[in-house]
Amino acid sequence: MGLDIGTILIKVVEITKTKGAAEITRAGVHPTPEGAVADGSVLDPSRVAAAIKEAMRAGGIRSNEVYAAIAGDDVVVRHALFPRMPREELAQAVKWDAGAYIPYPAKDASIDFQIIGSPAGSPDKIEVMIVAAPKKLVQSHVETMQLAGLYPLALDIQPITLDRVFRDGNAETSGFYADIGGGTTDLAYSEDGVLRFTRIVPIGGNDFTAAVAEATGRGIDWAETAKRRSRVPVPSSTAVAGGVSVEDGAFEDGAVEQALASVGARLALELRRSLDYCNAQARTRRGVDTPLASVILTGGGSRLAGLAEFLESSLGVAVSPGNPLKNVSLAKGSRLADVLAAHGPSLSVAIGLALRGVEDS
Repeated sequence: MGLDIGTILIKVVEITKTKGAAEITRAGVHPTPEGAVADGSVLDPSRVAAAIKEAMRAGGIRSNEVYAAIAGDDVVVRHALFPRMPREELAQAVKWDAGAYIPYPAKDASIDFQIIGSPAGSPDKIEVMIVAAPKKLVQSHVETMQLAGLYPLALDIQPITLDRVFRDGNAETSGFYADIGGGTTDLAYSEDGVLRFTRIVPIGGNDFTAAVAEATGRGIDWAETAKRRSRVPVPSSTAVAGGVSVEDGAFEDGAVEQALASVGARLALELRRSLDYCNAQARTRRGVDTPLASVILTGGGSRLAGLAEFLESSLGVAVSPGNPLKNVSLAKGSRLADVLAAHGPSLSVAIGLALRGVEDS
């Protein structure tokens, strides 16, 4: 079972391995209590635990063992080189050197690592991916799961789950992912199955809604409806005169579209900066210039009409919605089509977490 505790929604997915194939057998979604989750931390464990139970009840899920994920600005991923040594000694070396890679005291952090391998031309060294998160953040998730009657088998970080969902099978490929949530967008770059870059951009679906509300002087609920009935115009086009019709009115000068485009432009700028950084780093590692040619969008915010086209026009690279069922299928006879239709991109992280459980079993 994979559990994704989001700012807007709680998502739970159960995957079963049948005849060598991974199948989604159950899935449930429930709104996250307002204000109960912020910046990756669970602020109200009891209320979120109750919401998790409701999501599991909605999906008919009874398992109590779960793979979950953490996210937030304080979750740090760094790559470092160490002299080749036994794993036990490496664990101590990472612990002692971690302070050089994280922006808070190592004593306040939960730290883990993964051995990547030896870099080209340096057989006496090993490359290590170090992952750290504040103990308080980790504990907030663990406490919440325990209150929900769950036993966490592992805590992953969200960017790693995306590569598991969208990678081309087991092939050694590269991918750049943008997971657009309610409050933030998680960016991740995986090269040959190794997470090389992760960044959290403080722009999400809520920012599009807030921009519409500010531009029109309407309330958030009205703005959310207007956002969903409109689309982001591509940069080269002019906004549709009169805007989008919602309730009994229409806007002059395409106010809704202009508001959506302004936030889209901010997001495109951050994506361009990250793409340029990843291209530069890959060029240094590989010694050849092979710029990233595509971006995969996922998350609930990616469903905004016209956003993929807007970003593609702005960035000059292919931008497409990710298919969360790329490496998994729906169990025959299941009634999950409606859940996938309503929440498909939002389930990506939970699917990736459940896939880890399948791989570990």
